Formats: sequence, structure tokens, C-alpha cells
Amino acid sequence: MSTPTAPIKLDETYGEWERAGVSPFFPVIEANTGTSVRTDKHEALLMFGSCDYLGLSQEPALKAAAVEAVQRFGTNTYGAQLLCGHTRIHRDVEEVLGGLSALSSAVLFPSGMAANLAVITALAGPDDVVINDRTDHVSIFMGSKLSGAEVRTFPHNNTARLEQLLRKSADKRRRVVVVDGLYSADGDYAPLDEIVRLAKAHDALVVVDEAHSFGVVGPTGLGVAEHFGVLDQVDVVVGTMSKALGSVGGFVLTTPLIEPLLRYLSPSYTSSRGSAPGVVGATLASLNHLALHGPTLRARLQANVTLVLGGLRAAGVDVLNTRSHIVPVLVGDEDKTIAVANWLMERGVFTAAFVHPHVPARTGRLRVGITAAHTTRECESLVALLVRAKHEFTF
Repeated sequence: MSTPTAPIKLDETYGEWERAGVSPFFPVIEANTGTSVRTDKHEALLMFGSCDYLGLSQEPALKAAAVEAVQRFGTNTYGAQLLCGHTRIHRDVEEVLGGLSALSSAVLFPSGMAANLAVITALAGPDDVVINDRTDHVSIFMGSKLSGAEVRTFPHNNTARLEQLLRKSADKRRRVVVVDGLYSADGDYAPLDEIVRLAKAHDALVVVDEAHSFGVVGPTGLGVAEHFGVLDQVDVVVGTMSKALGSVGGFVLTTPLIEPLLRYLSPSYTSSRGSAPGVVGATLASLNHLALHGPTLRARLQANVTLVLGGLRAAGVDVLNTRSHIVPVLVGDEDKTIAVANWLMERGVFTAAFVHPHVPARTGRLRVGITAAHTTRECESLVALLVRAKHEFTF
């Protein structure tokens, strides 16, 4: 292994926060009871920084299924799936997911990132163009670059610019439009009805990353594409179990025509082990649980979202254009964002601090994750504390 000839430097701001002892990043979770956690620095924090949107990570049925799967199959998956296969539970999850929509084929991946890499590199190559929203998840841009295709971007949710790019790409063998369904730093939806209309008019494929919306958004929780009534018109949905499903891993919903490309040609599938049996056991239990209780959990989550957004907007807190359980509280200055995050933790509330380069410079924000597990009182306490922070720090 070679040794770097010069030290690798962390961005100065992150280093300064570390040296000053104010960095809120990489907290060590010592205990987790769902809406409350104990860390190495705080005895009890009300958790509003997670993506456990339906509160299922603490559901007893998921825990029991994970243990049962380990007892049945052990702790790993033996080798690369192409050669060594996967367990019956993996196949059962794929069959359940494939039965949820017109996208009848499902493929499991060890993470949502691996799924995005697989999809884009399978669909696009040097003779093609991948067109991304500029605020797409980083894994989408990674997959786009690895594909060897020309990569073009359009301003966030700017469908007029997307149409221009599609018109200018008529000479390409294939055009692939890739967007997030629900954007993880802004909390808003992609206008998928218009995006699908434009894509179909220009013979383009549509890939939607529903990581933060699957299980939560839409009449039956299948995501933003379902919300806009175009799920049967997109070509690929990428999702994850690590948000609303309360487990870990990624998946792809697609057509029987595209599925074999992923299984046989995508390195992040063929050369990677699948998720551990315990993880997949929890996923299967989650899907079964949502089939019975999904509407109730989504209604409870929406009530909490309405409460929090209503309270914050009434107090003049800038939460951008969110319409979802992802609530970005815009602070602006990076140092101030870190200061507010620490101020909240010292008063018993954990939020996720997003700063440059993960969001544009001087648009630092606290990403608040509302869940169905939060009580009305917990949501009211969050609103009250954030309103106090707004006045304390003048953001």
C-alpha cells in the first residue's frame, strides 16, 4: 500500500469544529428507545435527526424476525450473489416488492447507493446521456460518472430546462432522466407528472430514487411517483429499507426487461454480497407489518408533520418549500448552524446539521426528521425550542 507524500487535509471548517470540541458529527449512540437516544455526551436526547419515518426500527416484530433469520441462515450471505446465491428470505422480499406495482421485477442490493450505481451503469454508456436534477443524491452522480455517458444537469425542479436538455440530446442513443422523488435536504417533491410527460415525449427513460418517500408518500406508500399517478410510467424505482422500512439495504423495482441487466451485468450486484439474513428478515417483517398498519402509521406521521410545519411557519421559521416529513430549518451561516445544533442538544433535542459541501455554501440547515413514533407533546416541544433558537440566534 502506498503512503501519501503529502497530508490529506480535511476541510478547514470541519477541522476547526473538531479542535474546538463543538462538532456535532458522528455522535456515538449508546442506547436507543425510538424517539429518545443516549449518546456518549448526552444522557437523553429527543431524536429528531433520524430517517426512521414510521418508527419501525423499534417494532418488536422486526426484531424477532431478524433474530429468527440469523438462527436459520447465520450471519452472512456466503459470497457474491451471482455465484453463491441468496437466501429464501431475500427471494421472498423480492417477490413481495415485485407484487406491489406494475414494476413487477424487484432486485435487492446491500444499500441504496449500490442500487443507484447499478441502475445507471446498466442503463447508460458512452453513446448516451444521463440528465440529473442538480440536487440529486451523490450516488446518482457517482453512477452517472461511472457509466461513461455524457452527464447533464438542470436546476432543481426546473422542468423547462429539462425539456431544453432533452431536445438537445436527440442525437444520443439513449436518454436517461434521474431524479429523487423526495429531496433529502429540502423536503420537496420532484414534479414527476411533468417530468414523465417530457421524458416520454422525447423517448427518455425515467429513474426515480424514492429513498425518503417509499413507505410514506402516496395512497399506498409507494412514493412520489404513486402520489402523482405515474408509477406505471416510470422505468425504474430505486428505494431503500433504511428509512421508512426500519431496516437496511437497497432495492430496485423495474420491468422484466431491465431486471436481468442488473443481476448479470452490474458490479455492485454481481461482485457484492447481499444484505445479511437478519437485515432481510427484518425487511420482510416490515413489509408485512405495513400491509396491515401502513395507513394508520402514515396518517399518524402526517398529523405530526402538519403540527410541526404549521407551528414553525406561523412563527416565521424558514423551512423552505418542504411538504413532507423532512423539515429543513434554514440557518444560513455554517458556524451558526453548528452552534444552533449544539444549543438544541444541550436542551435535549437532536437534529441533523447539514452544511457545505453537503448543501450549497451559506445555506446551512438543520434537517428535522418527523416520525410516526413521535408524540404530540414531543412535536410541540420541538416547535417551541426551534422558535426559541430562531430568536436566540436570529436566523
